[in-house]
Amino acid sequence: MLPGEQSLPETILVPDGTAVNQLFAYLCRQADKKVFRDQAYLLQEIQLHWFSKLRSALQCPQCGSNKLIRKGWRSRRLKSSRGKISLFVLQARCKSCGRYFRPLNELIGLPFAVRFTDELVQKSVEVGLQLSFNKSAAIVKKLTGGTISAEGLRRKICQVADSLSFPGLPAGKTVLVDSTKVKAGQKQRGASVHLAITAEEGSKKAGRPSIKKRLLHLHVGGVHRLYNVLSALQPKRLVHDGGEDYTVIAKHSQRCRWHLVHQLKHYLWQDGVPHDIRGRCQESLQDVLWDKRHGQERLATYIKDLEKLGLKQSATHLKGAEKEAFTFKKKGGFAFSTTSPIEREMRELNRRADVGVRWSEKGVENVLKVLFHYRLNAGLINPIRLTELLR
Repeated sequence: MLPGEQSLPETILVPDGTAVNQLFAYLCRQADKKVFRDQAYLLQEIQLHWFSKLRSALQCPQCGSNKLIRKGWRSRRLKSSRGKISLFVLQARCKSCGRYFRPLNELIGLPFAVRFTDELVQKSVEVGLQLSFNKSAAIVKKLTGGTISAEGLRRKICQVADSLSFPGLPAGKTVLVDSTKVKAGQKQRGASVHLAITAEEGSKKAGRPSIKKRLLHLHVGGVHRLYNVLSALQPKRLVHDGGEDYTVIAKHSQRCRWHLVHQLKHYLWQDGVPHDIRGRCQESLQDVLWDKRHGQERLATYIKDLEKLGLKQSATHLKGAEKEAFTFKKKGGFAFSTTSPIEREMRELNRRADVGVRWSEKGVENVLKVLFHYRLNAGLINPIRLTELLR
């Protein structure tokens, strides 16, 4: 106790020191109740005003008559992160056929199928993109006043994924593509996930350079869907790792220099080169590929040397990529000459998809599409209106 400070009566002291927390929790509950009551009252006033103004335009869904009279209220309950909200929806009766219905449901954003507020769905979806559906539902229930089942969360993510549309390709942007396998579908090795993004240098953050990325396309299955999307976008510059042929799609295509060095190790093994020598060969190739002035000529010489040594697999590997190895130097305008920006996204993709169980192809595609939309395209296009998407 400080000098001059008066002691408090023992009757109001809480032995375990939780008075502040208890008071905060109590005030939050009382504030929520007041806000919910005010919201319900205001919504009723709005409906009365609209019904009086729009009565002549409203029609009975059964007979089409506009002879309507107000007939009380119908209660609705919505789940929110602050608990359940009780609302009242205006009910009308058709004087011609006697049909009872609620004419303002769509207008006020409360169609029959809506049982959750946007903010609870948004929070649940964001958690569900990072964790399993069961665990996400448990966390939402524990940390908020709302509840959503694991199956309900899965359906919400599917609905959002089906409603997404990705922006077109801005002029002059460098496109990076990559693919990986995930444990999905019927095949033992799983299904392929194909990802296409744009990448460019961003502003410095905390003194460090950043990369600005945008999602162009993501799907699970064969590569033909990616080909169709890229053919429609007609990218001028494209960087890939050599897994597929993109020379007929992009005006200028660049092979990832890092992958050329990394992949050489496998071909050297096929040619019977000892392990310790493979590393030195890779270092030599890296020195060649990072030589912007004389790299093209040195690469041709390097390939000839491999052929002279009888390393056919290694020479064929580099000869197939020779025309695309220095496109960034000859054509210019490439933001990157390696696929390193998209490799970071592939690690995030594998983190979410590798959960120890087998997905359905559509299921994992839905989760990944929404996940990367939130990661890369947030703020680029108009925010999603979940009320419209989830009806």
